Amino acid sequence: MLLRRYIGKRLADYYAQPSHRVVGAPPLGSIPFSSLWGAWHWRRVYRRAYEEQEGQWLTPVELFRPYYSNTLGNYIATTSKSQFPDCSNIHVIELGGGRATNANQILSHLQEKHADVYERVRYTIMDSSPTLNALQKTIIQEGCHSEKVELVLKDMTDVAENKVSFLSQSNVPTIVISLELLDNLPHDKVSKCKRTRVVQQAELRQTKKRNYGSGMEQEIFLKKGKSWKEVFVPLSDPLLKNVLETLPSYAGLGSPKWVPTIACGVIQRLYKERPNAQLLLADFDWLPRPDILNTTGARRRRLSIEADGEPIVTCMDGLDHECYLNAPQHCDILFPTDFPKLAAFVEKHQQSVKVQNMKQSEFLRSFGPEQVQATKSWLSGYSPLVEDFGNCSVLVSSK
Repeated sequence: MLLRRYIGKRLADYYAQPSHRVVGAPPLGSIPFSSLWGAWHWRRVYRRAYEEQEGQWLTPVELFRPYYSNTLGNYIATTSKSQFPDCSNIHVIELGGGRATNANQILSHLQEKHADVYERVRYTIMDSSPTLNALQKTIIQEGCHSEKVELVLKDMTDVAENKVSFLSQSNVPTIVISLELLDNLPHDKVSKCKRTRVVQQAELRQTKKRNYGSGMEQEIFLKKGKSWKEVFVPLSDPLLKNVLETLPSYAGLGSPKWVPTIACGVIQRLYKERPNAQLLLADFDWLPRPDILNTTGARRRRLSIEADGEPIVTCMDGLDHECYLNAPQHCDILFPTDFPKLAAFVEKHQQSVKVQNMKQSEFLRSFGPEQVQATKSWLSGYSPLVEDFGNCSVLVSSK
């Protein structure tokens, strides 16, 4: 089995759980940021919010409601007015819609502050999780913008591999938003043979032989007595080949590498069907090592081949695991994004676009100075909106 398909199945199982178990919301609604005393006070509020919510994660959209989404609304308005001033229709597509909080708030902000853009916008949320899709339907129907929003259940792996329809072929101006989706898209793992320098792809093979190998062959035994062994074989997958031909540096030299194959495939498909598309992709540019220093046993055992760009694997008990092969069935597999490489990929694939990377804090200050001001402490001037999540970046593209 191709490694990314195994990763995709694991993530599909994770996101098929009841929606409240995965993506949470602050139990008390919006946090009164201006009342904070400083960074230490924010850390206490943040910790309490995590402890009191039901989900495993709190996204910036939920934590910094409505300020984060308002800034995205400003970006959409600015882009629409500068790039598409004479277009009567603008299509905003959000890939991975969470609880639909972001869509509702963006549309409310546009309606209040940029009414001319609001009238031109139609909004689509695409999500692969059936439980989140059901929650999104409820949230959107209870809001004020249901007539503008379309909800689509679609797996981005199927989109990247060209197995399903994606978007209608059109020159309509399109703005694609992706918030903390890149980290959950399946990746491939590649290596270069030390002798021939030929690129190889990682696959998983089942075996019943209990023989923990070394080097490129290691395995894990599941409850049913079966095991998965990670091996490298000659590169043959068409999508992975295409990605590496577009940007050979994804394979690199030296140690094995994780490659964001599905993210790249979705971008290729997007520009094929919407050549006027603009991107706004926000995600983690770096992730810490798994928190396993004070643990023993299976959580610390590495059963996969370590590669550059390792994900953090966290089970529903909030415990990190050394790799995806020794984690329980339901776990989050969270990859960091190499934004400079992703930007280079976009530029190589679509040479007519300009791509810019920036830290998330820079993006928020550029497009939401009034939102940053509203989240500043009355006492210290500290704003967690721009001073927390320091390991996040934003990629934007324009014509």
